[in-house]
Amino acid sequence: MGIFRELGMREGKDRVNEEVVYNIARSYSLIENYTTQFLAAYNLSPAKFNIMLTAKHVGKEKGVAQNAISKLLLVTTSNMTHMIDRLQKGGYVERVNQEGDRRVNLIKITKKGSDLLDTIWPHYKEKIDNLVGASLSSPEKIHINRLLEKIKDVVKKDDSNVEGPHHEK
Repeated sequence: MGIFRELGMREGKDRVNEEVVYNIARSYSLIENYTTQFLAAYNLSPAKFNIMLTAKHVGKEKGVAQNAISKLLLVTTSNMTHMIDRLQKGGYVERVNQEGDRRVNLIKITKKGSDLLDTIWPHYKEKIDNLVGASLSSPEKIHINRLLEKIKDVVKKDDSNVEGPHHEK
């Protein structure tokens, strides 16, 4: 069933661009729900899980700036602060001041956080592998990744038009 039919909207050849965007958005929403349900068993949201992964793999031993995590994960600074507060309260991450600039918070994964990720990761990866592996062949996965990269590059390059034609500068 096509996405427009599923949503009760008018279909048509003139709407193929919209159909692509709706399919990407709907797929993202379904995958987000799928991962949210899985991570809820560990008392984590996908965003908190990704913050911990970033702290562990990007920050490593030295940590990663809180604003860098925010940019990487496309999360507002206020939401990031709230999520990191919760992760810190749970003992999964810690904030440390950047040497030479106390205004910059570095986020570091704790042993407790790292151990939790090590526990979750094999099961999370299995869920993702089953989800994608059951629906796409290897060439299809490579192809869809290339296509999504192209869309992402255009959006990043043309983000000046995000606010629409009536936006005054």
